[in-house]
Amino acid sequence: MTRTKRAVYAAVAASAIATSFAVAAATPAMAIPACRDGYQCTYTWYTDADKTSVSGGMTIFCDGTQDRFGTQTSYLTFSTAQCND
Repeated sequence: MTRTKRAVYAAVAASAIATSFAVAAATPAMAIPACRDGYQCTYTWYTDADKTSVSGGMTIFCDGTQDRFGTQTSYLTFSTAQCND
């Protein structure tokens, strides 16, 4: 392989790597909704977008304690219930 071909291949590879890092860095992380004071909050994570199989969950109770299990994923439902004071 000639020096010119190697230089072209190296430049193309470097460009592809730089582009993939730029795309990955530009992808926003999914924010988990905050649980407001005076509410019990339930987070349920699913294995896929169809939300047919639960992978994990978390409940933040009115007294501030938490119960969690399983694995967090990108597929989330979030619900709240107002606490009785």
